Amino acid sequence: MLSPLDEAIVAEWERRGVPVAVVCRGLRRGVEQAAESGPSRPPRSLRALRLAVEDEWRAYRSGRVGDAPPPASGENEVAEARLHAARALVADAGRAAPPALRDGYRAAWRALAPDAKGGGSPLAQLDAALSNADARILAAWVASLERPSRAALGPRLRLLTGPRARGASLRAYRDALRAHLADAARAAGVTSLRGSV
Repeated sequence: MLSPLDEAIVAEWERRGVPVAVVCRGLRRGVEQAAESGPSRPPRSLRALRLAVEDEWRAYRSGRVGDAPPPASGENEVAEARLHAARALVADAGRAAPPALRDGYRAAWRALAPDAKGGGSPLAQLDAALSNADARILAAWVASLERPSRAALGPRLRLLTGPRARGASLRAYRDALRAHLADAARAAGVTSLRGSV
């Protein structure tokens, strides 16, 4: 449950155009920093983590060139604008990609085709399409790695993630592994859509 103050913070982030992925990374880092600082109680509101999100937003903006346009007024317009931006980003990345990755970018571009039969809100459908497209790009990148690099990737990701914490779900642990995989792909120059559009 969000308090009215937390809802105001979320509305402010949305008004400023802070991507959901940036907010999530900031929240995750804020919780991790709070856990590392000692045995105090974990943060119980978004207000307690807002500085970590702002730090992540500054880091995100410093890594981008130019300004993001302000969000459009309606959910359909926002979803459509993000979908067009994602398709353009994938098309540009596919043109500049090495041959081993081009098929992955093509598959991602096809996964971003507008889907009228999907359920949920337009933004929920868009998030599902972005996740699907990113999964195809990551799969193509992993398949393009040389065999020794691919064999070393799993142990490296498990080392970065650390052991599964007591009480943590298997799904949360897998999500952490996927996040480190996406970071490794971005560091290798692979285009990721989450947090980019």
